[in-house]
Amino acid sequence: MRAAVRGAIAVALISILSAEAPAQTGPSFDCSKATTRVEKAICADPAASEADRKMAAAYDRLLQSLTAPPARAHLQRDQLAWLSDRHRLCAPAPGETPEAGEVAACLRDRADARAEWFGLLPGGNDYPYVGERRLLEQGRRGGVPYRVAVGYAAFGFHEVDYTRANAAIKAWVDEFAEHARPPAERGPGMPGIGWFLESGQFVHVPSRELVTVAAYWTIYAGGAHPNHGRIAWHVALTTGRLLALDDVLDPASGWREALLPIVRADLKKQFEERPGFEEQLEPAELGKALDEARRWVFTRDNVILTFDPYEVGPYASGPYEVELSYGTLAPYIRKDGPLASRARR
Repeated sequence: MRAAVRGAIAVALISILSAEAPAQTGPSFDCSKATTRVEKAICADPAASEADRKMAAAYDRLLQSLTAPPARAHLQRDQLAWLSDRHRLCAPAPGETPEAGEVAACLRDRADARAEWFGLLPGGNDYPYVGERRLLEQGRRGGVPYRVAVGYAAFGFHEVDYTRANAAIKAWVDEFAEHARPPAERGPGMPGIGWFLESGQFVHVPSRELVTVAAYWTIYAGGAHPNHGRIAWHVALTTGRLLALDDVLDPASGWREALLPIVRADLKKQFEERPGFEEQLEPAELGKALDEARRWVFTRDNVILTFDPYEVGPYASGPYEVELSYGTLAPYIRKDGPLASRARR
């Protein structure tokens, strides 16, 4: 299996380094030369083939926009690592017989997510040197199977010290992964169904000075049902510093008082279709929620406030989101902060 994977990666390396345009039909590689189960699964599934082709095209567009050799090398290394991990993630383990379509569905999902990753990264001189790393693990503890599949962002530009930002993101990954590992001894009443953690991250670059890393996660750790949620980190591209909300929004601008009724009204409107906890919309409680930088996602187009299940509504109602335009936010953005360019538009 390892030899086959190495052969597949070698083929991918030739394609990546030459940056050839993908074919218009079929996947991004020649199916007549497919050797691994993953490659054969892609070729056998039209949707997986299309997803692979679109992902390769998105990669090629980003690569072609880069002229600096370090940027091109960074992206190429990151893609090679992703291809290797895709084989580990989607290929069935030795002795396993996957359900019909399971491998193809995994490949489609991974390719779609990877294409979205490329689409969010700016090219040219604004390339942020952010790569995607993965923690992949499966096993059995206390007689209970478990699986961890986490993709997470890692900053890699050598001229900026991103040590603390990378450490904070990896610490969160490691902590959540530990929650997905069953105890060594199975307790009474603990269900024997598999535990798991599935998580991914996307990188949003709303300005040349700011990156928001937004993670989404789903975990099952032996309870009544899986839980899911989101978390965000904000990183200064020019210094590598992890940012608090007051680094982005002017604390003297009165943004909390101005935005609270807007967010409250939006959530109350959503409660009409998906009932929530009215008491969580009281100014004191909602104000505390707005002060948490983890729920703010600064994207290229707007700002999204995220509320996970149980935070402002029951699990059955799912997550809530409130979108704010940069026009609404502009009066409250720090004029000396990493998002200042959005206040001037």
